[in-house]
Amino acid sequence: MDTEAIYTTDTVKIIETMGRDTGWITASTALATENEDDGPHLICLPERPFVAQKFLDDVQSVYKRIGRVVICVCEGLKDENGEFLMASEAALDKDAFGHKQLGGVGDYLVKLVASNLKIKARCDRPGTIQRVSMLSASKVDVEEAYGVGQVAVSKAIDGETDKMVTLVRRPGEEYMCETGLVELEKVALRRKAVPDPFINKESKFVTSEFREYARPLIGGPLPKYTRLRKKMLEKRLPHQT
Repeated sequence: MDTEAIYTTDTVKIIETMGRDTGWITASTALATENEDDGPHLICLPERPFVAQKFLDDVQSVYKRIGRVVICVCEGLKDENGEFLMASEAALDKDAFGHKQLGGVGDYLVKLVASNLKIKARCDRPGTIQRVSMLSASKVDVEEAYGVGQVAVSKAIDGETDKMVTLVRRPGEEYMCETGLVELEKVALRRKAVPDPFINKESKFVTSEFREYARPLIGGPLPKYTRLRKKMLEKRLPHQT
């Protein structure tokens, strides 16, 4: 909404989300759109290789159509060789498993857009607030997290160990979820990628199947913004009537 309001000065907004190797968080930003002109207009996930020229063409296409572009990208975007676009090489920035600290892909894309398309761009990075802000927590997520904690304590008292509590979604149109247990060796150092049917064929947005899957998880409608209809007026000089 900020970019729509002041698109003449901040034309391209790139929002860098967490996610590392998978684009679930990035993909979820599509749930904020109400019509095709709402941001984000482009979503870039690490499940598909990042191709610079295609990205620039997509940005240019949206810009020509509506005069502004909001892009959500995952911190773990990878090139066509499977390498992270941006990853720290510092020894201090590696965890116990050798994972490199990610971050900075948004700034990289800002420079890519500015230098190639000559369009002003800027980057917003929500940072760790993405996973700690209770202002943005959904009722569904809070209730499920509490339930997982209860089960974990109960199972630990019963002597269960080396297990992780899971959330198992029941089939059906109405969203329902229950807990389960899985051995740590089956989940540690593994990842669950966003499935291909959830990513559109142009690799620049998500599909309706993803929206249907993810919408129940936010626990209700997002806050509504007041919208004003734009009516462009002809510019006139002071001496003109």
